[in-house]
Amino acid sequence: MFKSFRKKLIKGLLIMFFTNETKTSWEINDIEVSINVDHIVNAKYYENSGLVAYLAGQNPHNPERLVVFNVAGKEIFDIGKPNGYLYIYLSSHPKAEVVVVCGVVDIENSNESWSDFYFGLNQETGKLEKLGVAR
Repeated sequence: MFKSFRKKLIKGLLIMFFTNETKTSWEINDIEVSINVDHIVNAKYYENSGLVAYLAGQNPHNPERLVVFNVAGKEIFDIGKPNGYLYIYLSSHPKAEVVVVCGVVDIENSNESWSDFYFGLNQETGKLEKLGVAR
């Protein structure tokens, strides 16, 4: 069971973030939000864009969706896995704000020379774009 509680001080703001398998809540800029999200596997707050992202799915080793909310709790994106890849974990990268590391599903039969890649969320199109090799 995934469970997390974090307090973090960012630029003078106390950020509180709680997540378990079916519910998440946060308090950012004195805005308190509580949302039901089924089967949470991984969560991350992206300070620069003010977005909260989750990987979710029934199989904790193979999450199916990237769900992104603004700090007020409005769902902005719900994105399935890139074709031929599995979601692994949320991360950061200098070329994008919201980033997920994805693994090649069938590396033996793939044209890829590496198994894990960074994908960044294009916030204008709502699509994931391959950024490069994750090491």
